[in-house]
Amino acid sequence: MEQYIVFTSHEQLFCLPVTVVRRIVEAENFVPIPDVPDYILGVYEYEEQMLPIIDLKAKLFSDKTVKNTENKVILCQWHEQTIGIYVESIRGIMMLEDTDYERELTKAKLKRGYIGKFLKLDDEVVISLELEYLFNNEQAQELMDSVDQANEEKILNQPAKDAEVDDQ
Repeated sequence: MEQYIVFTSHEQLFCLPVTVVRRIVEAENFVPIPDVPDYILGVYEYEEQMLPIIDLKAKLFSDKTVKNTENKVILCQWHEQTIGIYVESIRGIMMLEDTDYERELTKAKLKRGYIGKFLKLDDEVVISLELEYLFNNEQAQELMDSVDQANEEKILNQPAKDAEVDDQ
């Protein structure tokens, strides 16, 4: 059994292995980015980097997450960079039990690439996400481009540190 961060989105339990999670933060104000898909809420400044924030419910179910006090952002590793996954709530860090459910979904041709496996938490089924496959190639490129754009704008909008004002 492995440890996972268990969370909810669209009234479904999902999880990510703790090995890919950097931190969980409370964040609700994101810098919007124009001309990006609806599931990208914007960017969030963390440790002097602009990180894209993905609304998981919007990405998977085409329905935006309703803001409330339970919402959290899971900062996690994705393709050698950090992204934020915006979720409805966090259940906690838990040990989950393996199942054979994905074999049945594969047979029925219903398994999606972003579904790593199905796990059990007591009597509930938890979907383990594979972040590498959450986006197709075009979406991944769009996401990386939006991060690059946000970081460039952040650099351009910073005042020069070496500039001195001559008041004399």
